[in-house]
Amino acid sequence: MFNGADIVHFNPTKDFPSLPWFLPFCFGTSAPAETMVARCRDLTNENVNDLLKEFSIPYSHLKQFKEHLNETSKAKIAAKEDKLDTILWYYEDLQCSPVDDIISERLRDGEQITLPYGKLMERLLLCRMLREGESTTSTRYGRRGARNTTSNSSNQPAHPDKAKFYSDLLPVAQAQLEKIKLPLESPVAVIGDASGSMEVAIRTATILSSLLTAICSAKLNFFNDKVFEPAFVPKTLEDVLSLALITQADGSTANAAGLVPYYNAKEVIKTFVMVTDEEENANGTIADGSTTRFFELFMKYRAEIYPAKLVFISFLSHQHAQGQMYSQFVNANVPDVLQFKFNRERPDLTKIDNLIGLLSTGSSDSFDNSLDPLQVEFEQNGIESVITRLVEKQDENSMPMDVEMNKTTAAN
Repeated sequence: MFNGADIVHFNPTKDFPSLPWFLPFCFGTSAPAETMVARCRDLTNENVNDLLKEFSIPYSHLKQFKEHLNETSKAKIAAKEDKLDTILWYYEDLQCSPVDDIISERLRDGEQITLPYGKLMERLLLCRMLREGESTTSTRYGRRGARNTTSNSSNQPAHPDKAKFYSDLLPVAQAQLEKIKLPLESPVAVIGDASGSMEVAIRTATILSSLLTAICSAKLNFFNDKVFEPAFVPKTLEDVLSLALITQADGSTANAAGLVPYYNAKEVIKTFVMVTDEEENANGTIADGSTTRFFELFMKYRAEIYPAKLVFISFLSHQHAQGQMYSQFVNANVPDVLQFKFNRERPDLTKIDNLIGLLSTGSSDSFDNSLDPLQVEFEQNGIESVITRLVEKQDENSMPMDVEMNKTTAAN
């Protein structure tokens, strides 16, 4: 603003007739005492609610005072905030019955939600947990309190007065879910790690497993030291959230156990999705009584039944870790193996959008890795030449996903 004003030579009164004090204010002069700018520069814990009675103040300017906002102030923020996305994003700060009513009204009036799908899922999980009386601390995607083994998807929640807009928000997310199409070669089987080492990440892992099951009409099982079926097969978003709340993490980690049923039955699965922390420490047992680890059994499956593709959704100690199981496939140069990483200690549902992008392209290359050579080409050949090449390449490479993924190897 300062540089622009110097270059253009704005006149404070002619160019800003309704706010003649604005340009001097930008250069350090105080705003008139009666203006919102002057009043809100002196926001305190003590006066924030009084000032909100006079002015509509963006929540970004109020967040530091969230502990001191009363319900009347929260309701005004929710009613006046331009985007409903903002209210949902900061719902923990603003939650109260009047805000719930305003969110419901705005949703029923057809206001659009433009949050990334992963963030929307995280918000729905938060709402569901509030209604079920579950802890909503930073570990909410993993550890839980009392053990619950039955779905509550059709039962009355423990706290129906909490997050009352949940039933209005759910159809919005369900509609978005139904638009997601992943070009994974079918049939697809999702294998979810429910061993003890997944305790912190079990909810995120279960949500990912269930979402992919619903999107791809996939088969789903879980494993710890042995394989087990989910309490029910998730078909809707409500099912996904319900399954996340009841699936428990315990026992050792026998990844091969999740593959055993498909190997024993000689069932053709064209894409396997393994959701795991890759801390394999136990064997699976196949029909002839022999025991094996996942890598060996998967290679037997590829050789004897079908050369299936494999996607690791890996919950690792840090982003630069590779994972012991994925490394085996890389070292053996096994084709058609992809990996997407989550932080095991801070599992983040908002990365769902990136995961969907990976599965849609069939490539483990990051955006940055793809961008670097493109930037060099722009500098060397110019924009027109690069755009022409990309358009021609798109026309030449308009092929099905299953063909394209054949070119992808674990070494990528």
